[in-house]
Amino acid sequence: MARIAKGDWDPAEAYREPAGFGLLVLSGFLVRRVGRAGRFGAELLGPGDLLRPWQTVGPFATRPFEPVWSVVVPVELALLDFAFVSRAAPFPAVSLQLVDRAVLRSRHLAVALAIVQQPRVDQRLHWLFWHLADRWGRATPEGVRVDLPLTHALLGELVAARRPSVTTALSDLAAAGKVERDGGSWLLRGDPPADQVDRAVA
Repeated sequence: MARIAKGDWDPAEAYREPAGFGLLVLSGFLVRRVGRAGRFGAELLGPGDLLRPWQTVGPFATRPFEPVWSVVVPVELALLDFAFVSRAAPFPAVSLQLVDRAVLRSRHLAVALAIVQQPRVDQRLHWLFWHLADRWGRATPEGVRVDLPLTHALLGELVAARRPSVTTALSDLAAAGKVERDGGSWLLRGDPPADQVDRAVA
């Protein structure tokens, strides 16, 4: 078990274990950023996500994008090293569950890519909040609460928008009674976005 405090984090060497499954997030939240020239795309990771932070496309990429990590809520990680792999070998269901975790992470990234294709920033934010609620939200009498300290700057990275545009869009969502800031949480009121889901045609 490893506990990581809030702030910048450089896991690539300290937790390098290529023969293991990786790091399983037990609690807390962290962000993986990739970018160039001050513009970043971000992936929000939390409980249930499986990480292999030493694994990058750097050596094979024409223009390598090395990730930058930060912890936004103190994190607890399970270290699934080679010793764990050896102990889990007689129990294939364990490996299957971890493969599920890795594949689910790619599915969530695909949803994130679909969200950033929406034409309006307020749409992107509304869809993002409900996607986060599906993963980590909890129902309350007031609405669905997402206990994440997401700044306007981080939200901008998650939905591919500049911070001023995010601030304006959040004001619009609050005025419409859809999303509001409540301390360190976000409160979603009403129903999820009802837009028709488009299906890709090959």
